[in-house]
Amino acid sequence: MNRTFGLRVLLLFLLALCFACRPTTAQNSDLPKLLLRVVNRHFIVGKRIPSDYLKVFSDGSVECHAIKFEEHDEDDVKKGQLSPAELAKLTSALNDSGFQNLGDDYKLQRIVFDSWMEWDITIERPSLHSQNITLAFSGGNGDSKLPDALRKPGCQILELRRKVYGDDGAYYNPACSGI
Repeated sequence: MNRTFGLRVLLLFLLALCFACRPTTAQNSDLPKLLLRVVNRHFIVGKRIPSDYLKVFSDGSVECHAIKFEEHDEDDVKKGQLSPAELAKLTSALNDSGFQNLGDDYKLQRIVFDSWMEWDITIERPSLHSQNITLAFSGGNGDSKLPDALRKPGCQILELRRKVYGDDGAYYNPACSGI
């Protein structure tokens, strides 16, 4: 009787293990893949306050969150859909060889005393590792030291953000002139 009980417990354990380890990839393969993620980091008086700035998915869906200026700011999510032409334009810029060969650090090159923002950009690549770039994208007087291969997607990120979230973004216009 103890032997039968032990076999039943072992069989039940094996069934539970098989159920827990069953593949779930069939369910997840239908979901759109993340192509681009931009996290805005607001630096203010020794604090770094991150917020999701922009996410673009393989089906052309776009998601934007509120920029947080304080740690406890409320989040607001807005969603949109890219046209096939807009998605192709963005994908083309991200797959440009000049963009793929960029370095990973384009932080602010001047002194700021109160606050500034930087973007952490992650591009998911199917055959390669993710590409990560830290970027201080600024407009100001248009005297950008950024390579054009980085300014172009930066301006597209701003354009998508304006379209989906409704940001003004006029400050950045000089950095995007001539692109």
